[in-house]
Amino acid sequence: MLLGITDIYGQAKLQGTILDIETQKPVVGVNILVKNTAKGTVTDQQGFYSIELPFGTYIITFSAVGYRSQSRSVTFTDDVVLDLKLVNSTQELQEVVVTGKTPDQNVKGAQMSTIQLNIQTLNKIPAVLGEADIIKAFTLQPGVTTVGEGAGGFNVRGGRVDQNLVLLDGAPVFNTSHLLGFFTSVNPDVVREATLYKGGIPAPFGGRLSSLLDIHTKSGNEEQIRTSFGVGPISSRIIVDGPLIKNKVTFLASGRVAYPNFILSLFPEQFKGNRAFYYDVNGKLQYKLNDNNTIALSAYRSTDNFKFPEDTLYTWHSNLASLHWNSALRKDLVLTVSGIHSDYKLGMEGLKEQYQFLLASSIKHQEVKTRLFYALKSRHKLEAGANAIWYTLNPGSRKPLKNSIINPQTLQKEFAREMAAYISDEFLITPAITLQAGVRYSWFGNVGPRQVYSYTQGAPRTLEAIEDSLDYQHGKFIKTYGGWEPRVSLRVGFGTQTAVKFSYNRMRQYLHLISNTTAISPVDFWKVSDSYIPPQVVDQLAVGIFNNFKSNEIETSVEAFYKDITSLVEYKNGAVLLMNPIIETALLPASGKAYGIEVSLAKNKGKLTGQLSYTYSRSLAKVQADFATESVNEGAYFPSTYDKPHNAALSSQLLLGRGWTFSTNFVYSTGRPITYPDGQYVFNNTPVIDYSKRNLDRLPDYHRLDISFTKDTRVKKDQKRYSTWIFSIYNVYSRKNPYSIYFSKVRTVTRAYQLSVLGSFIPSLTLNFYF
Repeated sequence: MLLGITDIYGQAKLQGTILDIETQKPVVGVNILVKNTAKGTVTDQQGFYSIELPFGTYIITFSAVGYRSQSRSVTFTDDVVLDLKLVNSTQELQEVVVTGKTPDQNVKGAQMSTIQLNIQTLNKIPAVLGEADIIKAFTLQPGVTTVGEGAGGFNVRGGRVDQNLVLLDGAPVFNTSHLLGFFTSVNPDVVREATLYKGGIPAPFGGRLSSLLDIHTKSGNEEQIRTSFGVGPISSRIIVDGPLIKNKVTFLASGRVAYPNFILSLFPEQFKGNRAFYYDVNGKLQYKLNDNNTIALSAYRSTDNFKFPEDTLYTWHSNLASLHWNSALRKDLVLTVSGIHSDYKLGMEGLKEQYQFLLASSIKHQEVKTRLFYALKSRHKLEAGANAIWYTLNPGSRKPLKNSIINPQTLQKEFAREMAAYISDEFLITPAITLQAGVRYSWFGNVGPRQVYSYTQGAPRTLEAIEDSLDYQHGKFIKTYGGWEPRVSLRVGFGTQTAVKFSYNRMRQYLHLISNTTAISPVDFWKVSDSYIPPQVVDQLAVGIFNNFKSNEIETSVEAFYKDITSLVEYKNGAVLLMNPIIETALLPASGKAYGIEVSLAKNKGKLTGQLSYTYSRSLAKVQADFATESVNEGAYFPSTYDKPHNAALSSQLLLGRGWTFSTNFVYSTGRPITYPDGQYVFNNTPVIDYSKRNLDRLPDYHRLDISFTKDTRVKKDQKRYSTWIFSIYNVYSRKNPYSIYFSKVRTVTRAYQLSVLGSFIPSLTLNFYF
């Protein structure tokens, strides 16, 4: 029978699972194409695929970024099971950042507003002090920013840092930064893949408004022990993995430790005398019970210390653990059951004589969840699941030390429950039209024990307005919330190289990060929704056009989005947040909106590769005050702290031959909003600075150029012992980008002071060894 000639009287199903030959993990997003036909599909989260074809003989091609393509000739007279293991392609090591999962997934996949990093190539990106960084790599993409250099967390489409759900092997990470924001807290050496969803967030996920950053770590090699380590100017890293029982039990262990004090001594005057330290460790065990059942245990711990000279010592710790059981009940039916633990603790120790104290706060997240995936023929991919979360929060406790005059104080703990269930379907309506539709219902309950205050009706909430209190016993519900969260994504293809996509999602967030600083700081604390603080809710719409050229060598995309947000948390002017036992008196309800357009042009093949991205966006907030004394900017919309209208990034990588690669980054953004003084007056013979309306001024614009040279010593694709050398220069032309501007009075004159965190060029050399 000739290739592509079919028997019209019968159909058969081709299905199977695609694994990584080294890690034995499922490969997500493998592109399966049937030659000389318009048929094709991609693998799901379990590496499973299924497609129906008329009887006949076909050439089936399997391809994925970072792997060597494979082709198989298959004759169909009945259903066929074809499992494959893909081999890593070292040619992909020359790539730097990959968007999408396969060369044409940006066009053919229904998902939009998604960015995936190829972690194998992260070291090619020029980075501060030579330290590869996941989040900084994402900020080169459209729609992702930070509030400033060295700031913790990240902002997606004008959202706040606490509106990002960051998962490490399914466990939430509450603090994503080391060294007060200079580095991501997850060691990139252990990461298999990292995917950022800016919109169209899949139905299994909820609890945050802006984005989902889903990070998966590597599994141990099944064949032999492997070791790699790296040495840089600020930290050293080591990773060991391999089999405990060959083809049965594997392990992975890694550690990273920092020694940043010398580097801190080179920073501006404001940082001199500071001392810092951090480390993080990862571990993973995977046990393959049989061909259909696998158990994986992942663990993570990190610790940070940062000491200001003769003043304050900050410490913060994260502990994560997740246990996953994956069971292939049938070839087309997969069940996953997970148990998850995450806790984040921070401490602040006062060191001044007579003012020594220890302040601590924490949040603990414990969760069980289940997911069921069913590939119904080749046109439907059904998924359903549920989860339950238990929260325990300590907003703050303060204990005096030695002969301190500081008073002890302990705030009430907070307890809450969150549950959700969902169902979704990816429906291949025609080869050109794919619909993803799902719905999630989430429920939240704030529970006792807790004492809740009531306030005078018709007056602002203040200490003086407290009328009564009510004590809730252990487990009794104080306040409950809930609602539906629909998710829809639609793809319409025009030929093989163009697609238009649309997405809508509603999200609810029951956790709030309480902070009066621009960036994440160690004194921030988490709070759950209660009688006075309802959950934040967002409705996001997005539409985009995606077009590839030259056999997917060049990718282009334009996306527009709009977000409408209710029940944001804002703060009263002069609010006291830390150790406030009646925090609801310092908070104000607000609404928000964000909108923008994102443009991306990427070249993914050839000696010269790179990406140009540009975003125009606005992020605005409005306080819904009932009383004039609580009004902010007279009730009008004002720029949020994360409103940076123009953002652009240009990254490139040039292969120079003999293992050398030259890389560059150039970034530009509008300065963030800030509140400047617009005058001063004298009160009781004391000059007082008078500030303008909130966030109506701006810092100067930000821009920076970085370069790096990378040497890969491999001469063979399958070489097991090799090294990489990375020389980089951060901020090549020594731009003194302002992080903030401070104002103080000198007698009767107000003076301004600009703080630039990294105001000069910073060279670094990092060495990595693999064997």
